[in-house]
Amino acid sequence: MAVLLLHSSLSSGRQWQVLKRQWPDFEGLSPDFFGYGTEPVMLQRPFRLEQEAAPFVSWLLQQPALSVILVGHSYGGAVALHLARCYPKHIKAVLLFEPVAFHLLAQQQDAEAQLLLQEVLQLSAAMPASEPLQAAGLFVDYWQTPGYFAALPVPVQQKMAAQVWKVAADFEALIAEPATLQQYQRAISCPVLLMSGKYSRRSALKITELLHAALPQSVWIQTETGHMGPVSQPELINSELLRFLADQALLT
Repeated sequence: MAVLLLHSSLSSGRQWQVLKRQWPDFEGLSPDFFGYGTEPVMLQRPFRLEQEAAPFVSWLLQQPALSVILVGHSYGGAVALHLARCYPKHIKAVLLFEPVAFHLLAQQQDAEAQLLLQEVLQLSAAMPASEPLQAAGLFVDYWQTPGYFAALPVPVQQKMAAQVWKVAADFEALIAEPATLQQYQRAISCPVLLMSGKYSRRSALKITELLHAALPQSVWIQTETGHMGPVSQPELINSELLRFLADQALLT
């Protein structure tokens, strides 16, 4: 069994360090995405999820069939969906916490989906037009609560501001991903865990609902968290992840 842990935007692979300590016999990767953590900046625009996933594909293809467990949060969840759709023969299970696959909102005709898409587009447009500290505040407060960013220690704010430029590329890739619900449904037949926070943004919850309806084998668990549950309350989220793996006999 091999595991690939994929982090959220404006974070790094370090967000999974608690899970790695709790996971018996963990073997796998928890890489940094382009522009985050210690990963060198190597971007071509327009940016796509295919480019973000490219560094992991050779590793993935070296694993035996049906041996890889994908775990993803937010942006990392959308990258995990990309890998599961493109390389399903290698995937054993997919565990996602609110994958922000915003391209799925764009494909829906209902009024709510279109309003939520406009909300996301407005945020993605406002950030590049703002100073780095302000842009980081817009992004963090969108997923947390108003004023959350201002209350963070100044070194944390500065680190986020230094990397916030990459978020614009993340939004670009999330919205432009050329995949439909039907394509995910046809490609992904392995066990799927979908997790969400009861206090999260409706834009993320809507996507989780769409995926749960499209993937009949999926299990959906709501937690007493917001969108950043895997970071703010890792023990709670990790216990649900590991319980699902144990129930599916996937820990060995």
